Order: sequence, then structure tokens, then C-alpha cells
Amino acid sequence: MSRGQRIVLIAAALVAALHALSFLGYGPCDDDYIAYDYARSLVENGELAFNTGERVEGFSAPGWMLLAAAVIALGGDPAQASVVLSTLALGVATAAIAILWFRRHPSDRIAAPAWLVAASPALAWHSILGLGTVPLAALLCCAFERWDRALRDQRAPVAAAALFGVATLVRNEALLLAAPFAFATLRARRWSLLALALAPLACWQVFRLAYFGRLVPITYSVKKLDFLVDLRLGLEYLAESSAATGLVLALALGLVALSRPGRAADPVLRAATLAASTFALYVVYVGGDFLPLARFFLPVLPLALLAGCEGFVALFAPGRALAGVALLGALAFESLQHAQRPFLLATHLGSEPRWLALGSAISKAVPSDTRVALAPIGCFKWSSRLYVIDMLGLTNTHIATVEPDPNITIKGHTRYDADWVLAQQPDMIVLGTGWLGVDERTGERELRLSSWEGTLFRHPRLDPESGDYVRLQMEIEGSHPLLFFWRRDVPWPSGARAL
Repeated sequence: MSRGQRIVLIAAALVAALHALSFLGYGPCDDDYIAYDYARSLVENGELAFNTGERVEGFSAPGWMLLAAAVIALGGDPAQASVVLSTLALGVATAAIAILWFRRHPSDRIAAPAWLVAASPALAWHSILGLGTVPLAALLCCAFERWDRALRDQRAPVAAAALFGVATLVRNEALLLAAPFAFATLRARRWSLLALALAPLACWQVFRLAYFGRLVPITYSVKKLDFLVDLRLGLEYLAESSAATGLVLALALGLVALSRPGRAADPVLRAATLAASTFALYVVYVGGDFLPLARFFLPVLPLALLAGCEGFVALFAPGRALAGVALLGALAFESLQHAQRPFLLATHLGSEPRWLALGSAISKAVPSDTRVALAPIGCFKWSSRLYVIDMLGLTNTHIATVEPDPNITIKGHTRYDADWVLAQQPDMIVLGTGWLGVDERTGERELRLSSWEGTLFRHPRLDPESGDYVRLQMEIEGSHPLLFFWRRDVPWPSGARAL
């Protein structure tokens, strides 16, 4: 690699990190706090449980959770660590893509796919949102880069095997992306490399069966719907994600590149393109996700952008002018998603800071054995340490057995059971975000509910006149007053008053 190419690589990586930092204050998201809750339980209590004694795998990124546990054990803040590590990861992913590109185009001085990775609002925003999404993308980029380097040097790809192994532990679906490497090592009978790539996931799977008694986390089960329903939702999610990131076009160009003479001889590019395409089909199969900007596709987005640029070059053999216009057009396309920044910021400010404030305030006003039922469980549990009844079933096994509501199209929010929630004897129930909004049509103040909370709100046991719960209100420092439901036969929290 020339000195000029190194400068471009470093510049692109720095731009990527700075782009991620421009989203500071937009996260981490509530689901990331669920991983922190489990990590804290592991460090403090020696068990993986959301509520003490309840062995339910309510997280879907075990490697990310274990990393959070390490941070907590060292006295660190996992939320801050998430932002720092994910920001660095975006820079690393960008650099790995630049290296892979320059190896194939030694006379190039731009590294277009690296700049597309650095400029992606989806990758930058999710770096702050957490969930290990961008670190997983970086691990995969580095794994393919190390595999490519080893093949060119005719060395054993030990580093690639280790990186694939860690990636599958961070999120188990990464096995789909490690599969081509595993197949290649199997054909070469390199058993130690195969073991290195598969051992982390295999060990976790054995532990999962022994400790949780399940083949997959409960989060997979509670979110999975009928095949045709998930197929429809997945295709809609693919279309929406592609409109935000260009994913389908990039993968299509990459697959075209494989069909060109000589291109299929590039084993790492072929493996990355086919694995990324397979992973995209898997995401469609599971029905996608509810978060915007293509979260479930992000682990393969950098590789897809690399494959897409390779396909563009293979198809059009562009001169400098056409290549420059294409790069500027792609960057402009990506930048359109910055229009979502006000919405993303407003959504975060009305969510995670609110739930953290609620948990902190309520824990000071109620006994430590208080049982609280709500849907946004991560931040609240983290700041309150109270027993939490999860109404959406990410940390219990019951909700996954309930028939989904076909009228709800928000992925992962289609199952609920008001009777089961009440049977858990919650002392406190928080619906929506617990504050009164103003109806735009009538101008009247009303409790803003999510669609899956309506049956609970209308349940006879919550009737303000004859039910088992009274409606109370309390001040929350730094946020709106909280409206909540409290059991009539339990002393009121300190500072609470009748609504």
C-alpha cells in the first residue's frame, strides 16, 4: 500500500469515527440496557437473569453482553463503553474495507467503498445506538480482510478464524457469514482452524441448553410470526432498508461481479458477497426489525458496499469522470437519511432519558421489593434495580406462547397478555411513557398508549371506580410527571398523589 493510500485509509477511518460522534446524545437505546442489566446481574450475583432467579435468555447478542459485564467488573459504565467501542469499530470497519479495495485496485487513490461506509448515516447512528451492531460489522470486515491477507501470503488464516469465532459469539446469526470460511477450512482439513472459528458459538450453545434450557433466546421466539407474515414484513423491511442504504443495489452489483470472467476466482470477495446475500435473505425470513435505518442488515452493509463497488467497476469499467460522478451520487443518496436526524433525536429524548429518570425516581419512592409492569424495561431496570414484569415478553417465557395480534405491525411488539400481567401481581403499572399528551383532534389531555397496551388499560381491574388499582401521579426530576396505576391495598409511594 502506497503512502497516499495510507493517508486515504486513515482519513476515511477518522471521518467515519467523527460521523458517528455527530450522533452523540441519540443513544444508547433501551434494548442495549437490557444487555447491561444481564451483565450487571452476572457480575454482582453470579447469574444471568433479568430478575433474580429467573433464567430466561432475554438478550440476543451474548458476546456484547459479556463485554458489558467485563466493563462493569472493571468499574466502567457500559453505556459509555458502548459508544466508545462502537465509534472505534466504525473506523476499523472503514479501514478494513479500504484495505480490501486497495489490494484489488493498487492504482486507485480514492477507495470509494470506504468513503461510503464512513458516510453512511445508518452505520453512524447505530454506532451510538449500541447493541453491538457496528462492532459486529467491524469484526466481520476484519475477518474477511485477514482471510484475504492469509491467502495472498499463503499462510494459515488463524486471525480470520479467531475473528469469525468472536463474531458468532457477539451475535449467533453471524454463523451465516462465517460459513464460507468454515467450509473452506473443512475442505482443506484444517481442523484446528475450523475449531477456532466454531468453538465460541458451540460452547455458548452448550451453555445455553444447560443454563436456559432452550435452543435459541426467547427474543427469537417472541418475535417470530407465521412464515408468510414474516416474509411480507421482511420484504417490506428490505425495501425500506434499501431505500436508506442502497443495500439491494449493492448486493446485486456484487453478484453481477461474480459472474464476470476472472471475478469468481477471488475467493474472499466471492465468499463475502454470497454470505452477505444469504444473511440478507435470513433477515427477510425473520421478518426484519422495528428500528429504522436497517439495523438487522448493518453487519453486512460494509461488505455489501465493497461488493457493489466491485460490481460497478466490473460492469462499466468506468473512467475517472464516471467513477467520480457515481461516487458523488452514492454519497448524496446516503446523505438523504440525515433528514431523519430531528426525528431520531426527538424519539430518543422522549424515551431513554425519560425511562432512566423514572427508574431513578421510583426506586427512591417505593420499597425495594416493589414489582413494576411496563414495556420499555431496559433503562428502567438499570436505574431502578426493581423487579420488572416485562409486558412484551423479552425476559419471560409466557408471552411467546400467546397468539400475535394481526393488527400490530411493529416487529417484536405483536404479542401481549393483560391477564397474565395482572396475574403477576404488579404493585405498579406504567403504560405508554406515563404522561398525559394532548389529543390533536379534541384538544383534551389523554394518556398516550401503545397499541399493545390497550387491553390492559381497558381491563376491569384497572377501572378507576371499581378496579384493584388507583391512578396516581408523581413528579419526576428532569422529566414530565408520571401517571401510573398502583394497587389499592398497598401504601402509596412517597410523593405520589391522586390524579
